Amino acid sequence: MATKEFAVAALAAAATLFAAPALSQDMARAPMTTFFISFPIDAASRKEQEMNFGLQFQGMKPYQNVKVDYQSFKFLPAALAAMEVKYIVAGAIAVGAAVAVSKKDSNKSASFAQAQAQQAEQCAQTVATC
Repeated sequence: MATKEFAVAALAAAATLFAAPALSQDMARAPMTTFFISFPIDAASRKEQEMNFGLQFQGMKPYQNVKVDYQSFKFLPAALAAMEVKYIVAGAIAVGAAVAVSKKDSNKSASFAQAQAQQAEQCAQTVATC
């Protein structure tokens, strides 16, 4: 009898040991926003000695992680200057096409609304004469 109770207790303890890490991983993946500051201690060059700070956004999944920091955005003006003109032209053409399609759709919807109004008037006249 004591052997069965000991076996059940050992099984429950083993199940708890295996389930605890799984539960802690689920809890660690809660969506959160973290503010961080980085102080380099043993940097060799002046560039490596600069402080870094920013925000880190964590989603429910491990791959849903975005880090926005000072070191990344420090080089943004240089990246924009290096952007090729063809991407800007392609973007302008895409915006123009979207505007043209929306104008075309608005003209169709206006004519459709006018046709519905005419049909409603004809239906009302037909019903009034009966």
